[in-house]
Amino acid sequence: MSNASVTKKFSDKKYKLYKSRVIVYCVFLAIALIISTLLSFNVVKDETKAPINYKDKGVVDYRVYLKENEFYTEKFLPKGKSYVTSLIDNVDINYNYLFNIDEVSTVHFDYKIVADLIIENNTNKKELLHKDYTIMDSKKTELKNSSELAINEKFQIDYSYYNQLSNQFRSTLGLDTVSYLKVYLKVKRTTDDSLDYKFESEEINLNEIVIPLSEKAIEITIDSKNNEISNQVKFKEKNNINYINVAIITLLIILSIIFIRIIVISLKKMKQKRSAYDKYINKILKEYDRLIVEIKTIIDLSKYNIVNVSEFTELLDVRDNLKVPINYYCIEKHIKGILYIKSENDVYVLNIDNDSLEKD
Repeated sequence: MSNASVTKKFSDKKYKLYKSRVIVYCVFLAIALIISTLLSFNVVKDETKAPINYKDKGVVDYRVYLKENEFYTEKFLPKGKSYVTSLIDNVDINYNYLFNIDEVSTVHFDYKIVADLIIENNTNKKELLHKDYTIMDSKKTELKNSSELAINEKFQIDYSYYNQLSNQFRSTLGLDTVSYLKVYLKVKRTTDDSLDYKFESEEINLNEIVIPLSEKAIEITIDSKNNEISNQVKFKEKNNINYINVAIITLLIILSIIFIRIIVISLKKMKQKRSAYDKYINKILKEYDRLIVEIKTIIDLSKYNIVNVSEFTELLDVRDNLKVPINYYCIEKHIKGILYIKSENDVYVLNIDNDSLEKD
């Protein structure tokens, strides 16, 4: 077996090996990238839960205790009456607060009783003074693994004290004012850290009682719109990471890097394994593509007068003179071929041989 045949077989075998390897690993790489992309959409799970309903409900009751007087035999008057201001001693208030939620929970409560002294301009009803008083200091309690909590608190409002403040403001400044005391239960609710929801409004005011001041006779009113509030909890933004998908994606990325490395190395090997013949003929075909015709069958050269040329430039000179195309025929892939020009009885031939090129 000739050296050329051995070289040809070796070259073809190596070329096919690396080509097959490139194709296989390109397929593997594409599969890995597709799977990684699909899994990436499910790395973070957004858990959507049905909302939980809850209700804050307050019931308020009060009594107006009277100073000793010659008109009333009772010590106090029940709610819903008209009261003579000069006879009022204090107002006893009883707050009943009920919290109810549809799901068993752990909720922390911080609550207190607050009174706002509000004095307004009687002409345009704009606020002149707004001062807060803490009637009952903050208390804490909690709903523990349950769905319902009740709070009951009793306290007194020293009506004479606030009425005197209001009268003093009016008389000292000489203003026509309207004054009242707004008493309410301020409740702050927070969920346990282990829960994945929170209240849309953590702090609320319930059972607002409006007690007029600086009047000869008053009627106490209860703001009913704040006595019962229904709402739904707002879930905290919670994204659960799918660690299995993360692990698979990480593995696929590592494999993809390996595949890319193998593909790059194989492509380099394919390029390196090109014979001197391949490099030479590919360069000529690339630069002079418009002048060269690749043919599958060759003419019978024995019928013509053979004129051998040693350089491609000589063949180009012949082509320029005769104005005919240059024919290329591959005798042995990667090893041997010829470039020739046929002109009547003459054939100008450039033999290309891998062994000769390698020696050069």
